[in-house]
Amino acid sequence: MLWSVVVQAQRLVQRRLRLRRVPVVVLLILGILGAAFGDGPKMYRWTDEGGVVQYTDQIPPNQVDKGHAELNKQGVRVEQVAPAQTIEEIQRESELERLRAQQERLVEQQKAADRKLLRTFRSVDDLVMARDGKLAAIDVAIQVARGNIRRQQDWLRKLRTDAADLERAGKPLPQHHVEGLSKTERQIRESYATIVDREQQKEAVRQDFDRDLKRFRQLKDIPEDRPEVPRGSPQFALRNLVTCDTDAQCDHYWARAVAYVQAHATTAIQTSGANIVITAPPEKREDLSLTLSRIQEDDSSAASIFLDLQCKNQASGDSSCGDQRAAGVLNGFHEAVTGPARREALNSIDTVK
Repeated sequence: MLWSVVVQAQRLVQRRLRLRRVPVVVLLILGILGAAFGDGPKMYRWTDEGGVVQYTDQIPPNQVDKGHAELNKQGVRVEQVAPAQTIEEIQRESELERLRAQQERLVEQQKAADRKLLRTFRSVDDLVMARDGKLAAIDVAIQVARGNIRRQQDWLRKLRTDAADLERAGKPLPQHHVEGLSKTERQIRESYATIVDREQQKEAVRQDFDRDLKRFRQLKDIPEDRPEVPRGSPQFALRNLVTCDTDAQCDHYWARAVAYVQAHATTAIQTSGANIVITAPPEKREDLSLTLSRIQEDDSSAASIFLDLQCKNQASGDSSCGDQRAAGVLNGFHEAVTGPARREALNSIDTVK
């Protein structure tokens, strides 16, 4: 009854509004009644466990989280309540949001990198020149390290010659002499570690610029040229370097590496320690002098085994001596040390003894 009164009063107000003769008191009463009763009793449409659609003025407690529709008195849907998400759905949605945010960050980072690339370089030639300049600077550092190694090796040979003379004379080897031998060997290994690090830097530079060159061509719509070999690029990265992860693996690789040196060096071994093997310096143009070093990673069982090669009148920056035979020794090192345990692996290169 009260609801019908409200409806009639609303219709009266609408007519009076058109005539602009509605008393203020009537408007206030209608506002209060409308706020108290809204649009009338609410109805809900929901689906029960058997899939049957139900219409009730209340939602059963066990159906609240399963979704429903709220209807007005005319049966028109005024609100749709979705089913509550399960834990799996919430987790999946959260993961999707995280992935979307990460994707957006990556897109923004790529856009920023593209802008920087286009601001920094005007042409492909600019990129190539910048790459070669960085490689040349690293090569200079490698040449300096090789020069230090040669001096350290000469000093080590002198120390060993003096030690042999003292032994033949029946004199004890002074402690400072023993320490000098140990220190020099350590310095040689550290110098080779520097070379390995520089070579890895060169490889990283090549990879970075290859990626930048490809992206620059895409942005500028420049067709791909023939694959360009950067100056000083080896046939493959660090061909004379072997890495190992455990002490047992490193010991196994080291034994193979020592055998490889014995099979391919043309000069006699002068220094043979737990972590370094050095053959005598080359005396003839065809001589190959090899140095093998085991470079231990800090606080780790991982290590790198590095093979260096020296020839007569060798250019300081040319590790292969410019000789096909010498290059073959370097190229075959990795496979011989890490490949199948076959004798052919050590004898795969024809070496003129």
